Amino acid sequence: MKKINVRSFWIKKKNIGFIKEHFISEPKRSEVLIKTVYSGISYGTERIVFTGSVPKNQIKMMKCPHQEGEFGSDVKYGYLNVGKVIKGSGKFKNKFVFTLFPHQDLFVLKEDDLVLIPKSIPKKRCLLIANMETALNAIWDTLPTSGDKAIVVGAGIVGFIVAYLLRSIKGMDVTIVDKDKTKKKYAKYFDINFSDKIKKSSKVDFIYECSGNPNILNRLPASLKEEGAICVLSWYGNQVSKMNLGEDFLSKRLKIIFSQVSKIPKNRIKEWNNKSRRELAMSMLNDKKLDKLMEGKEIRFNDLPKFFSKNKVGKNYMCNVVKYS
Repeated sequence: MKKINVRSFWIKKKNIGFIKEHFISEPKRSEVLIKTVYSGISYGTERIVFTGSVPKNQIKMMKCPHQEGEFGSDVKYGYLNVGKVIKGSGKFKNKFVFTLFPHQDLFVLKEDDLVLIPKSIPKKRCLLIANMETALNAIWDTLPTSGDKAIVVGAGIVGFIVAYLLRSIKGMDVTIVDKDKTKKKYAKYFDINFSDKIKKSSKVDFIYECSGNPNILNRLPASLKEEGAICVLSWYGNQVSKMNLGEDFLSKRLKIIFSQVSKIPKNRIKEWNNKSRRELAMSMLNDKKLDKLMEGKEIRFNDLPKFFSKNKVGKNYMCNVVKYS
């Protein structure tokens, strides 16, 4: 069988990235060959992988769908890909699709792994699908409603999409909090309240933690009402948080929920699976305002090793777009 020469981005154990040339097989029946147009960097998670900070007991959980290699050794990691089907059945050939494939210029996947991109949604914006799924899962986990008050901590891409969804609920009071005051312009654009710190007078029903900083958790209970909940969307890697589970946690009967996107919440599991949720997330991207969450400067595929080596410190990036041609 004919082999196809491809190029992909790999991490060499930790803190070193490289472009690797290798071969893949031609697509078989019910498979397609895809040429990547854009891939996206989910920076918080991919930085943890790049710096070798994946805890040993979480290696299985952190593995992404089409990963090659293992954490702590050479690994190909990533899960935001928009491409064009250049070989396959008539249903998909010449169509643009979203997949959970890492940074690679050509690849083969089963048809069942594809989500078709409608013409109404720009291809680049579809890199936000995984972030929209993450935010949607958090909404399903907490079930906020009209009249509730919420704080979103961390004005990165996930934080803004969570706030964007909360803001769409009539009667919700939503504030996004980030010490980076330059994020205020984004909040204004989305008509979301902004603050550079959590005010002591705040008393809310929900706090969504999207900052990636585990040290902030202990400061959140004082701002919750009775029966309130902290919903954690951050992935902390091997960082450890010290939390006081007495005082407010006990007297207010507070909850802490870790919303993990690979699992559908119990209250939705009968009607939804990962693919149908992804298709719903795709439909929810039909709003040109969301383009504001894409980083303006695109990264060339060949420059990925340089990008990661220069940006090892945690940052609240929006979606970084990797261009392949």
